Amino acid sequence: MTNIVRKLSTNDDSPMKKNKGGYHIMLLAALAGLVALCFMASSTASDVWDAAFRITWLVLTAIGLFLLSILSRLSLQLTVRRTLLLISMIAAQLFIMAGVCALKGLIPGFYLQGQVLLWLPYALAPTVLAVMVGRRLGAYTALCCTILGIALFPEDTDSAIILNYSAVSFVTGTVCALVSGRVHKREQILRAGFVASAIAFSSVYILLSLDAAGSRDSVALRGFADGFTVGGFAVELAVTVGVNFVLAALIGGMMPALERLFNISTPITWLEWADMNHPILKKLQIAAPGTFHHSLLVQRLAEAGAEAIGADVTRAGVCGLYHDIGKIANPQYFAENIVDMNNSPHSELTPEASARIITGHVTEGVALAEEYGLNNRIINVIREHHGVSTAYFFYRKALDHYEAEKAKFEEGLIDTCPEEVDKSIFTYKGPIPQTRESGIVSMADAVESATRSLQHPTEEDIRNMINGIFKGRILDGHLQDCGLTLGEIETLKESFFATIRTMHHNRIAYPKPAADDATAAVIEKRKAEAKQEA
Repeated sequence: MTNIVRKLSTNDDSPMKKNKGGYHIMLLAALAGLVALCFMASSTASDVWDAAFRITWLVLTAIGLFLLSILSRLSLQLTVRRTLLLISMIAAQLFIMAGVCALKGLIPGFYLQGQVLLWLPYALAPTVLAVMVGRRLGAYTALCCTILGIALFPEDTDSAIILNYSAVSFVTGTVCALVSGRVHKREQILRAGFVASAIAFSSVYILLSLDAAGSRDSVALRGFADGFTVGGFAVELAVTVGVNFVLAALIGGMMPALERLFNISTPITWLEWADMNHPILKKLQIAAPGTFHHSLLVQRLAEAGAEAIGADVTRAGVCGLYHDIGKIANPQYFAENIVDMNNSPHSELTPEASARIITGHVTEGVALAEEYGLNNRIINVIREHHGVSTAYFFYRKALDHYEAEKAKFEEGLIDTCPEEVDKSIFTYKGPIPQTRESGIVSMADAVESATRSLQHPTEEDIRNMINGIFKGRILDGHLQDCGLTLGEIETLKESFFATIRTMHHNRIAYPKPAADDATAAVIEKRKAEAKQEA
């Protein structure tokens, strides 16, 4: 099942407008979910006309919600996986709700004091969508569950209960979505459970008391007051807290399974990938310490740049940390791991062989990331961070060799005309960066590598180097598909400059301690005495 879901979309970042095949799959999934809801709604209907009314309500509501998603531009954030997650969680929440409503006639005293609304799982779908995708989609999910859930109540349900359900469901779901968005610890999901308990319990009691107080018939108010007991109140409070606590624990427990099934990573997982004890990072530290240090600096640059332009800081930093893991395969051939450049292993290789090793670290990195099950966004950054650029040092070396050999051939010194240099051997396969985070990491990588070569640089040297790198990448079209605006690029340049300037700060020359001077004087005195004795 996991492989099937992964094959539905090759890129979790791709919105529906970029994936026609995925768009059709999303429509089919939406229709399947709507059919399932219609089946559940019709099963609680008393006759054919009641079933027809419920189905009509669901269809019209679904159309309205679809139009709302388009007008609010939420549809642009949906991918195949996210849509499947949205539909499955809404169906799961409404299925549980239908089951709770069906139990009213099977369990004596199920209503306790009549507040069946306290048993409903308002926060299930909104919390899951908020944690895994974002607050906006979580709030939208709360609206969907509220409106679609109206059709699932039994026919004899009091209209006041349905109205109360609508208010409590939307408010509780929306607040839980806002609270749960961008959690960084799984324990924080429990906070949403307690918030849901407080909102649901207080809202239900306030609405029921106001409904009874506003009734024209004082019997309703008197009945509500007579039915209230401290023991019943405590039991209902315990039930509400227990239901939502179990719900929050269930969400926290099934989150890893949902992430794996739908290949969607939460901020919690991104922080886990940033742990330096991850097997890949430990391998990188041991096999290629120079590359590991370079990756740490790229991570720092990417995080600072992402924060400056409002991109995802955690994702940019983690992607920067993993972007060069392919160098684990042949670490000794990369400059940051070569101790003595005068004794470089490339001196024994042809330019073509060197270029294949250098450009091959992208393919090696993608394979290693897939082997360890890293997120598609990390894999995409590994694949895209060099774009379709050229390993120019070795390409220039090959051209120089070709021109020298051709000159010898023309002079008759050799019999064989050399073959022209194939530029594709020296060119990365790409594609160019497709997301803002990918563009940030690619530029952070280029800036860090270039400024590392500067010896005692001034601020003007650093700024000129950064401006030159950005200008070259823009002219090459390297950043044209990643969504970075010209204003954001200027902000990135300033952020990189500030960070690089901090990295290359100068230290003052400390004078020798007085004790060292005294020791040196004693040593010189003893040397002089030894000479006199000799």
